[in-house]
Amino acid sequence: MAQKTESKSPLSVCDVMRDSTNDVIMKLEGLLPLYIEGFADLQSEGLRIARDFFGTCYIAEKELEDKLGVDQKAIESFEKFSKIMSQTAISQIEMFSNMQKTFVDNAKMALESYDNQVKAMLSTYAKMLEYASASIPKVSSK
Repeated sequence: MAQKTESKSPLSVCDVMRDSTNDVIMKLEGLLPLYIEGFADLQSEGLRIARDFFGTCYIAEKELEDKLGVDQKAIESFEKFSKIMSQTAISQIEMFSNMQKTFVDNAKMALESYDNQVKAMLSTYAKMLEYASASIPKVSSK
């Protein structure tokens, strides 16, 4: 019975580093949908709890208002205050969102700069290897 021998191309340090880096990146990319789903589920649960709270609050409040005869003007004043607070919260959310976008944009620019530096270094490294290779005598295989 003849044995099969697999012929592998020579392995390089760059291949090893590329493959290892790719494994890590693929793992992170694979987890991204889970992170997004987790945060979406968290937000949905928070909204559900808020809706339940205010639904229950409305029933209890209506009964109390009817018994106490609460002035509608007081509730209208509270509504104005609540809208101001809501707009403040929305403004802060928008500012935070803009800050996150700026952070991502800056991180992308930093990565582009890093990529340019790596390309320049790799070009120099390739020239150095070419020069070193030209100055080393070839080993004869017998």
